[in-house]
Amino acid sequence: MFKLPSIPTGAPVSLALIALNIALYLGQMASGGSMTNAGLLYGPLVQEGQWWRLLTSGFLHGSLLHVGFNMYLLYMLGPQLERSFGSLRFSLMYLSSLVGGALTVMLFDWDQATLGASAAVLGLAAVMGIALHERGMKPQQSPVFGLVVLNLALPLLVPGISFWGHFGGVLAGLLIGYLVIWLPARSQGASTSNTVSIGAAAIVLLTALAIMAAKLGGVSLG
Repeated sequence: MFKLPSIPTGAPVSLALIALNIALYLGQMASGGSMTNAGLLYGPLVQEGQWWRLLTSGFLHGSLLHVGFNMYLLYMLGPQLERSFGSLRFSLMYLSSLVGGALTVMLFDWDQATLGASAAVLGLAAVMGIALHERGMKPQQSPVFGLVVLNLALPLLVPGISFWGHFGGVLAGLLIGYLVIWLPARSQGASTSNTVSIGAAAIVLLTALAIMAAKLGGVSLG
């Protein structure tokens, strides 16, 4: 008999994010595309001053499979990280990864419409890797390692999936993991408030860089 997954305890932010993403996807379906158009990430519109797209695009999805896959990864990764490091630091991990993905899209994929929580959940996977490494474990020991590798490979295998969004989420996850996990573990005087301040400052910096990249129209790799 099929058994439904249990609802994790001690992870209110993770559950709220899953509920919000699902609710907004249903709203996208009900709105006939108007909600999607109003919130997806598109450089020319961000350049005009629609800065909210840097954030809202990470809560919208293109298909049921898209939202389902991302929410499954969030369900597998989020509660573990939130219980280990607290809801506040977990929120910083999620948001910094989301904005990091938006930054790299604004830099290298400025004129391509992008949406989805992949950057955020892959950033969480990078944070999980740092947490496991800091504890002397191998990231390959994580039960979702295979799914993370598959998500990273999808942009190379399936046309239309943003490589830069995925890549930026991972880089931002590595950065925030280093700042709020790796460094505090090696600094005896580091407090939770200090790491929260550092994490918040990282989000502000990533957001400012994303806005700057959007204003400049991205950069050319050619």
